[in-house]
Amino acid sequence: MDIKDLRYFIAVYEERGFARAGVLLDTVQSNVSARIRRLESFLGVQLFERHRRGIVVTEKGEKLYRHAKRVIALLEETPAAVKGKEAA
Repeated sequence: MDIKDLRYFIAVYEERGFARAGVLLDTVQSNVSARIRRLESFLGVQLFERHRRGIVVTEKGEKLYRHAKRVIALLEETPAAVKGKEAA
């Protein structure tokens, strides 16, 4: 698992679809799907239920979303924190 996997996951979660996430991420749907399958395999859980009419986030997916958002926020704050420009 890497940070890009989390960014792809967040995009799918927020866009509620692989194709829409692909547009947001400027990549094709198959790349997004492959990343999510790899992440699910790594974590050993299903993050989305796939249906003909779209996807539904699982309970594990909800948990990962909350955690992934914190991880990304910390990552984005790191340069300023290191330079001593932490937000109050």
